[in-house]
Amino acid sequence: MPTVVTFNYEKTHTVGYKDGYVKAIPALTTSSRLYVIYNATTTHPVYVGTSDDVQNRFGNRIDVCRELGYSQAQMDPISIFVVQIKIDGTPMTPGQYGVSGGIDVEHLLIRTYLRQVNVNVRNAVKLGIFTNSTGGKLSWNLENNAGIANFGTHNYYLNNNQSF
Repeated sequence: MPTVVTFNYEKTHTVGYKDGYVKAIPALTTSSRLYVIYNATTTHPVYVGTSDDVQNRFGNRIDVCRELGYSQAQMDPISIFVVQIKIDGTPMTPGQYGVSGGIDVEHLLIRTYLRQVNVNVRNAVKLGIFTNSTGGKLSWNLENNAGIANFGTHNYYLNNNQSF
């Protein structure tokens, strides 16, 4: 039986001014999740990361946008997607290093953006080849429960020891 990884895009968050402060709208989760930052104005529009507390991860970073005087127009092209991981249907946390169920899901998602979705990423690590070392078939899919425009459905698989 194959191992099935589901990248469940739970919510889309924007960055903007609310009550005089720059905030993620709606508020980010305090859960351990992968996240994707998408900035439509750059040649490398995607950054994939992991955090034990997504809300805490972005708190100071979002404050910097206000402190640097970014306008709402400068922040409009930026979205944050919170991604829940499921392994064989069971919700899992990505851990500090992006690993769930023995699979480096952060690396897998970065490579998926690079090789399958054909979108450049800003990540500086985990850009190298991903190899399926599960001992069987590994399949994964990107679920768009966040209602991301033009996202589509993505399903992929690798046989044991196959790389991409």
